[in-house]
Amino acid sequence: MKLKVSFRNVSKQYFLYKKQSDKIKGLFFPNRNQKGFFAVRNVSFDVYEGETIGFVGINGSGKSTMSNLLAKIIPPTSGEIDMNGQPSLIAISAGLNNQLSGKDNIRLKCLMMGLNNRQIDDLYEQIVEFADIGDFIDQPVKSYSSGMKSRLGFAISAHMDPDILIIDEALSVGDQTFYQKCVDRITEFKERGKTIFFVSHSIGQIEKMCDRVAWMHYGEMRMFDETKAVVKEYKAFVDWFNKLSKKEKKKYQNEQIEGRTRAAEEQKIAHAQNKKAKPKFIANTIQITLLALLTVCLAVAMFSDKPLRTLATFGAVKQGNTALQQPLQKLADNEPALVKAEKANLYSARNLKGKASASLRFGTKVQIKAENNEVAKVEFDDKQYFMKKADLYKVASLKETDVKLSDFTSNLSGQNIAAYEDFLSYLNKSQDDLKDKVSNLGTDQTDDGRKVMKVSDKKTDFVIENNTVSEVIFHLSRPVDMSALSEKGGSKASNEHLNILKNEQYTFSVNNIEKTLAVTAEK
Repeated sequence: MKLKVSFRNVSKQYFLYKKQSDKIKGLFFPNRNQKGFFAVRNVSFDVYEGETIGFVGINGSGKSTMSNLLAKIIPPTSGEIDMNGQPSLIAISAGLNNQLSGKDNIRLKCLMMGLNNRQIDDLYEQIVEFADIGDFIDQPVKSYSSGMKSRLGFAISAHMDPDILIIDEALSVGDQTFYQKCVDRITEFKERGKTIFFVSHSIGQIEKMCDRVAWMHYGEMRMFDETKAVVKEYKAFVDWFNKLSKKEKKKYQNEQIEGRTRAAEEQKIAHAQNKKAKPKFIANTIQITLLALLTVCLAVAMFSDKPLRTLATFGAVKQGNTALQQPLQKLADNEPALVKAEKANLYSARNLKGKASASLRFGTKVQIKAENNEVAKVEFDDKQYFMKKADLYKVASLKETDVKLSDFTSNLSGQNIAAYEDFLSYLNKSQDDLKDKVSNLGTDQTDDGRKVMKVSDKKTDFVIENNTVSEVIFHLSRPVDMSALSEKGGSKASNEHLNILKNEQYTFSVNNIEKTLAVTAEK
């Protein structure tokens, strides 16, 4: 399985100050008897794609700190975190602006996640329907109950289609109806191979949803194993803890907290010994001098007519990735290629600046007109753009296989295979010819703005470019067995749910995420 998240000796340390002025003093005179503790200490684990990991532990054990580390909201004090994917945190009111309305928060959070206005408009009604907070969507979030905040936050994050989903007590509020909607959504993510971290005090929820569980205990990971084994041990601890008297509980908690503080002190002493630091007054003098120099530089920048980046580099402005500046080599003949990423961006400039409003989905066909090692100039829907070359498969480079449309019979529904094969005969023919031969066609458009003619049963789409059928998209009744396709010799794309195969006549792009089979043909 593919490694998705890796923690290696990760620690998060905080210092406690009695008043705000102490924080300012700490900038100039650090390490002077600050009272600190480890919220998380020396945590290591690996999580693989498609796993659902639960976090359990009593209050103050470090669960929320772990969720914030996973979501990249806070950096670790020490250790390494490797994540293969974009995380999204779902917590009560996480990322919501209390002064804005629910409607404005949807747009703001979606923009922060990289969506454009058109994509937000497409998702807006789905998010509002999922949140189900009625007219409150137009009211400031500060007037919401905790349950309403959780509904809105979950609805937004769940529709972002994140690679890694982190749920921190977001299901602890709200009614049973909304809880079931959330569970169904999480189950859908699991079926699609998403990685999920689930923080909860509800052992029932943990047992139902999680493959493995991490037991956090006062900043340290006491146990990380299969759900059944960890839950058994954790329940035994909770039963023992609940039987203690109030005084005994307080003593136990103080001992654990003292251990975390003592660990911080030991680390500070060891650090000082290893570093063999200079006398404090020398170190402080150096820090004050550097801060003074920084203040002077900022003041110069404020009153200078030169860009700050020019001043910071003493006149030498860094040009960025030089590979993007390399000239494009024009091809003698346009070379057809297919998008191999789940979604690929289009740009108006060769340095991949000026992102277009639409992105291309997996399997979309383009014509490469020029290229270098990093960038391809493409023609799409009679317009020219620039793309990352890594997002494309050249059709000529695909290995020819013996795959046929009949290999997907069990995944198609509604008509016999002969009817579907007849649909393929319209590839590269005019839309007028299609209209004459196929009745009850509706019209729509793809996310990237191309015209679509849809068969009335809503199971087949004909994509139109320049008045010609450029692509046929079949909507699958169930996902395709990718292992069987691998035996055919197909080319896996950006992840294991996507696959491209070619025979002597057609190219088949299988998308198990959207359950579609896109077919194109050589002209």
